[in-house]
Amino acid sequence: MNKFVVPVLICLFSVPVLAQQEGAPETAEEAEPSPPPPYQHRKPLRNRMYVGGWLGASSSSAVDSVEMAPEIGFQVTPKIQLGGSLVYRYRNDKRFDPDLTSTDLGGSLFGRYFVYAPIFLQLGVEHLSWEYYDPFQDDLTQIDATHTGILVGPGFALSMGPRAATYIALLYDVNYNSGGPNPYDEPWVFRVGFGIGL
Repeated sequence: MNKFVVPVLICLFSVPVLAQQEGAPETAEEAEPSPPPPYQHRKPLRNRMYVGGWLGASSSSAVDSVEMAPEIGFQVTPKIQLGGSLVYRYRNDKRFDPDLTSTDLGGSLFGRYFVYAPIFLQLGVEHLSWEYYDPFQDDLTQIDATHTGILVGPGFALSMGPRAATYIALLYDVNYNSGGPNPYDEPWVFRVGFGIGL
């Protein structure tokens, strides 16, 4: 009985071994290519958008103003943000008698490039409709005017959690006219804003 059992067991174990050897590639070049890596889905559009805005207020012996600008933005890549905002500003200019009180309205488009997080460079175009007194008129005629500013400068993003940040930027208005009326007292504009991911 043992004469038959041992040869049978040897044959049974040798068949899978031979099958593996026959099916195995002879060289590494003949090996089947590894499957491609799984497709990595990009974040949905909604998860790359954020809402926020900036608020500002200033008061001096010459001008008091309050500004607000709701903002919506889009994270194009980890280094690039694009967005836009509406601009509302209430201004009381006390350099005249009577005071010039005006409501300035406008909008802006901007882009941020994160050179090295959290430091970014910002470039934006802001169009404002604003009012001022004509200094050459005795009756202080109120003039409606528009100004398109090109605002560029550095900024800093301060993380406030996984989906929120505060933005601080110091921007220079390239189109500031030192010899004429401007909606801002100087070409440098300091802004603090925030963004919350959707």
